Amino acid sequence: MPQQQTRNPEPGGQLDWWAPTPVIPPEPAAVPESVLVPEPVFVPQPLLAPEPLPASEPVPGPSSIEVYRAVQRSAAFQRIRHSYRTFVFPVSGVFLAWYLLYVAAQAAAPALMRTPVAGPVNVAWLLGLLQFATTFVLAWLYARNARTKRDRAALSLRWDTQDQLR
Repeated sequence: MPQQQTRNPEPGGQLDWWAPTPVIPPEPAAVPESVLVPEPVFVPQPLLAPEPLPASEPVPGPSSIEVYRAVQRSAAFQRIRHSYRTFVFPVSGVFLAWYLLYVAAQAAAPALMRTPVAGPVNVAWLLGLLQFATTFVLAWLYARNARTKRDRAALSLRWDTQDQLR
């Protein structure tokens, strides 16, 4: 959409050249009354009661809500969840502390952060690049931890749950 520059502002006013040009919708064309179609009227229909199941069909099993709540209360699910939390929470805390240390060092000790390490690379650049390296190492550690400690148990629990839902 093209931008339109407005006139110079009065003293103390603002120049709002960045404001978008207002779009004025065209006037609707007049439609003869013979062409207008009345809107359909919604008439609510009474609800029908569901038909009872014939006695020959088997009674359905537990609902999915009951199955998933039972899984959530199970010891296997609690072990998987505990394993996840014992890895993720400490590692997240350590990484957050490492990041905040970097930011605090930038603010509190700019002279130290400007100290050259090798050529044009200074301490700030080195710590910033270590942030990236730490991110990739933690992603690898998380994937390894999930693969070795949680994936088999979670897959087994998943198959058991699906069997219950059939």
